[in-house]
This record gives sequence, C-alpha cells and structure tokens, in this order.
Amino acid sequence: MRGFEILLSVALLSILLLLGTANAQYWFQSGVRSSQNYSFNNGASISIETVYPQQLQYGSFGFWVGEILNNGAFIQVGYEIPNQSGYYPTNCSPNTKCTGKVIVKKGEPSWFWEYFPSGDNSNSFYGSVGPNDSVGPNGTFNTYSFKYVNGEWNIYLNSELIGSVNLGTSNSGQNVPTVFGEYANSNNNNTYMEPVTFSNLTVYKNGIPEKVSTGYSYIGYGTGSLHNLRNNYGVKEVAPYVNVFEVGSGLPTPANFTTLWSYGYYLKVISNYGYRANAQYSPYANFNLSEPKYVYLSNNTREHFVGWRGAGTGSYTGILNSTKITIYSNITETALWQTQYLVNVSSSYGNVTGSGWYDNGTTATISVSPLNISTGPGSRYHFYGFGNISTNSKIGTTVTSPLDINAIWEKQYLISGATSYGNVTGSGWYNSNTTAHLSLSKTSQQINATAEKVFISWGNVSDNSTIQILSTRNVNLTAIFGTAFKETLVVKSESGNKLKPSLFYFDDKPYRNLTLFMLEGTGKIGPFEIGRVNVTPINSSVDVLAPGNIDILLPVYNVTVYARNIFGAPISGTVEAHFQNGTVFQKRLNVNGSITFADVPYGNVSGEINYSGFSSKFSSSYSNNVKVEMVTPAIIIVIVVVTIAIATFWFYLQFRSEKKR
Repeated sequence: MRGFEILLSVALLSILLLLGTANAQYWFQSGVRSSQNYSFNNGASISIETVYPQQLQYGSFGFWVGEILNNGAFIQVGYEIPNQSGYYPTNCSPNTKCTGKVIVKKGEPSWFWEYFPSGDNSNSFYGSVGPNDSVGPNGTFNTYSFKYVNGEWNIYLNSELIGSVNLGTSNSGQNVPTVFGEYANSNNNNTYMEPVTFSNLTVYKNGIPEKVSTGYSYIGYGTGSLHNLRNNYGVKEVAPYVNVFEVGSGLPTPANFTTLWSYGYYLKVISNYGYRANAQYSPYANFNLSEPKYVYLSNNTREHFVGWRGAGTGSYTGILNSTKITIYSNITETALWQTQYLVNVSSSYGNVTGSGWYDNGTTATISVSPLNISTGPGSRYHFYGFGNISTNSKIGTTVTSPLDINAIWEKQYLISGATSYGNVTGSGWYNSNTTAHLSLSKTSQQINATAEKVFISWGNVSDNSTIQILSTRNVNLTAIFGTAFKETLVVKSESGNKLKPSLFYFDDKPYRNLTLFMLEGTGKIGPFEIGRVNVTPINSSVDVLAPGNIDILLPVYNVTVYARNIFGAPISGTVEAHFQNGTVFQKRLNVNGSITFADVPYGNVSGEINYSGFSSKFSSSYSNNVKVEMVTPAIIIVIVVVTIAIATFWFYLQFRSEKKR
C-alpha cells in the first residue's frame, strides 16, 4: 500500500513541478479503491465529469484513474486544471525525453496520461498532456481508460487512442485500480473543490470489461506530503445509483476502506406482457431470462415476442425468447413485442394464399389461382375480386387490424361466333344475365366480278349482322353466307318505257342502284319508288340463277285524256290533273282536245276539264286512256235552234190541219 501512495504522489508532482509553484507541501487525495476481486486485471476505465471553473490560487486539481502493475510500473489517465497558464511538456519518454510542449491556460481542463517504468525513481514526467480545454465543455462526461493490447498499454479518451507504452508486463498482479480527485502541490486545505462525479469504474480481464461491484473509500495524502493539515476533501456515493460517486469539498470523509457500494446489481425486466421483474442480484449471478413466444389477446390478435433489448454489462440483446445472462452490472432488459393480426383468406373455388399472422403495419400478399373454374362446356366461374378491396388476383394489403377476405366469383358463359369471311367481334366470356354483342366485320366477300358471298343469318337466330344475346347459357353461332350474283334490273312501264326508280327493295332491303348483287334463288322484288309513289311490280318475285339482266314490269301507264263534245268533236279546254303523289298539273288541251301524262304509277290520275264555264270531272286507274264528253255553249245553241225549229214546224203542221177542216 505504501508503494502505491508514493507512486501516485510522484505522478502528479511530476506535472506540477513544471509550473514552478513555490511552498507546495500538500497532496490531498480522495476517491475510491476497488475490491480485491479485481486484481490481476489488464486495465481500467472510468467516466469523469468535467467541472470548471475551479477557484485555484495554488497547485492544481487532478481527476484520474491509475494502477500499479505487477512489476512495479505505474500508469494513469485523467484531466487536470492548473492554477496558472504555462507550457506543459508532451510526448515524453525515458529515451526521447519530451519532444513537444503545449500551452494550458489557467483554470481550464486538459487531459493527461502518465506512466513510470518499473524501477524508475527519477521523478521525471513520462506521457503526454492534451491541448487547452481538451475535455470541455463543462458538465460533460468523458471516459478515460488504459488497457493492455498486443504487448503495449494503450491509453484512450472516449475510445480514441491518445498514447501507448510498453511497461514490460500485461497485468496488475495483486494490485487493483484507484480513482482519485487530487489537490496537488498545495499549501492549504481550504481551497474549494467543486464536486466532480465519477461513474462506471470498470476493469478489463482478458479483454472483457467488468464493472466494479464493490468500491471502498480512500482519503489520504500523497507520499512526501505534510500531514498536519486535515484532508477536507471527501467522497460520497451518488444514490440510488451503483458505481457512481462524487469527490470534492463539502462531502463526507469516511474512514479508509469504508464500503461505498456493495449492493450487487439491479436487474429490471420491462415487459408489456409475460414476465416482469425489478430485483437486486449478487454480482455474477446467473439469471434465466424468458418470455412466451406469443400472448393471445383474442382469437385474431396476439403479441409476438421479437427480442430483448438489453442495457448494462452482461445484458442480452437478441431474438431468443429464453436465454441465460450473467449479471455483471445493473441490467435493464426490455422485452420487445410486435402486435400481430390474423388474416383469413377464403374462397369457394380455386386455391388462395396469404392466410396467416402478420405484424401490424406490414403487407399481406394475397393471391388466388386458377382464375377460372370450368363447370362444363362453355360455362365457368371466373374470379371477380377480393371483397371490395381489389379485382386483381394478387394483391398486397396493409394489415392494421384483423382481416377476413373472401374471393368473389362470377358465373360466366361463353358467347362466340364464327365466320368464313372477316372476323367476329364480341366473342368471349360474359357474366350471367349480361348482354353480349356479336358483330361481323364483313357482311360480303367478292368472289369475282359477277359473284360474291353475302351474309344471310346467324344460323336460324337472326339475319342482322349485329346481334345481342342475353348470357344465360353457352351460345356458339356461325354466320351463314349465300352466293349472290351481279344483276342489272331493267325496269319498264306498261307502255314499254324504261324507268329509273329513285329507290327499290330487294328481299326487304333498300337499294338505289339498279345494278346489285342478289342472293341465289328466288327473291322478293319491290316496291319501286316512281315519282314518290311506291309501285309493286307485276312480277314481284325473281329467280336469281346466274349473273345477267332481270326485266321488271311496273304498272305504270302513259295516260291520255281526251275531251269531246257530245257530237265527238274535240274540245280545247283547260285540264287540272291530280296525281297519287299529291302533285297538281294544269294545262290547256292541245288542238285535238287531248293531253298525255307519261309514266303515271298505276295510271292513277283524276281531275276536271273546264271549257267556257262548263266543267267535267274525270279519273283513271290502271288505264292508258280517259275520254271525257262535255256539253258546250255551241251545242246548247244548236239544241235551242233545233228545238225552236221543230216546235215551229209542229205548229205549222197544226195550223194547216185546222184550215183544212
């Protein structure tokens, strides 16, 4: 123990002497020494709070962790606060001495690390000093550590390597680490040291960090220090934490090797379901950490254990629901749960996938196959969709609650058509009781200049090239085509005149061109539109056997109206003629007392003839000639004259007869 104190005193003194502080006679030390369980270690680590400004007039404050090694060498690391600005040596070793220097300002902290080789009593400074204010800002924590690695002792600040040295050994032997706050090179014991917090004193054994479970107080003086002034700088555990303590003024000064903490470690198990715990355990105790894989909240909702999130040395972080941990420190284990919902996918037909448990917020991939289920020739069930979610056969849906998804199917029938020419549109599968529309792209196909194939009907169903079919059964129709020949109609009237109808019908279909293709066989011809009158031909059916001309005779007449007096003499009056199409014609009769109307449908003409105030009506039907006899003024005069003559002659005869008597 005595050798330990000497080395600690010499260590800080090496730095302070560089400042040339006069009348320095005291080195006050207070802090913690670990239990003997942590001997034969390979290094140590501590987190130290940076606290400044400190009110210094003499000496310096230092806060560090250090250890004597099994061959008598010594190593330490921490930070110090000087009472005056000045240059500090850096990069110092027994062989090269110091190769640099750094300026440190009064009252501002800088890291340092220092060592003494085995057997060295030179009081020389070996190690390095960090730049000014290199561990700030105030109130932050930095981790200082030294550790044996591959033949050397490495020194770290917050896991960053700041130095290394070969001290000829790999462990501490019987020695254990100490952590101190020190007022060095002082001439009084009343300079106030703001309390500084230390936490997580840790040692390394075979590279594995172990937090110190039991810490003891140590309050004393460095070797060479006067002892007549009481050491007023105390140490206190920071309850309720384990392995957390303060060093500074105004704190208790317990007797050396008073236990500051030996509580062991707390294990806290946090879980929304399953096992929970908050209990204290002895250091290195083993604990079986276990949770059920599933906790069912209902038939379709459950919590799935997904892992542990551990905090503390020896804690477990991973996916095993049951494992063993060794309690090296205060440990908090948090059970992680994932809410899961049951997705139930059902279907009356086919095979569905996607049923199962899903994490909340994840995507369930749902599918069905096949999409069509045959129920016989030309009938099937066709997949329509998954409920009101989608009509796709494969979908992804976000699961945020339990889901019952049912595949919906439609009864369908095959409605199809076949043709030898062109193609049929509208063939396909139709939902039951919907309407299919079949249509031909071609209703005729020319064979040569005088013959072609012409659509006749869809079987015996319809002669319309576009047909509507209600889907209640399987329907398969074939378009029937017949041979049509090129025919030219020669249309004549009863008078032998060639006629040019504006419209006519063949097999009840309208045509305007007298040259057309007619289906082979007997066909219905007419009516023909002549002068806006539909005229039925005398031969209302035709036999189509080969290309050629077809004579059509229409009951159309050239009607001549003759006007005569009772003596047969022609009258040159005015005629007003009315025709079947509603037209009215007025004209004077020619000198021979007649007028001819050409191509009159059915010979239908009526009217009247006017002459010298006298008129006479006439009408004609299916006739070429109409004769009209009229009484004229001249005829009346003649009749009157003749009547008078006859009367006169009669009276004359009577008179003579009376005279003879």
